[in-house]
Amino acid sequence: MVKQLVRLWERPSYDGRRFTYYLLYTDEQGRRRQKSLGHANRRKAERQRAQFERRLTMGVMDPGSMKLRGFCGGQLDENR
Repeated sequence: MVKQLVRLWERPSYDGRRFTYYLLYTDEQGRRRQKSLGHANRRKAERQRAQFERRLTMGVMDPGSMKLRGFCGGQLDENR
């Protein structure tokens, strides 16, 4: 059995009548993240989950914010 990198979460609204799907995943730094899909369509949400998981496994993630210390440390390691 293959572990899913990205999970779907149905988050109910405050009044409890509606809900929105979220993607739950762990980023490169090991932090847990959630991304709102902004809709309540289960089939569309599952398709987006699979697509996002493929992007994570292939390493094609959008670049996140990085501190200068992290950038300089990475550059120094590459130049050695």
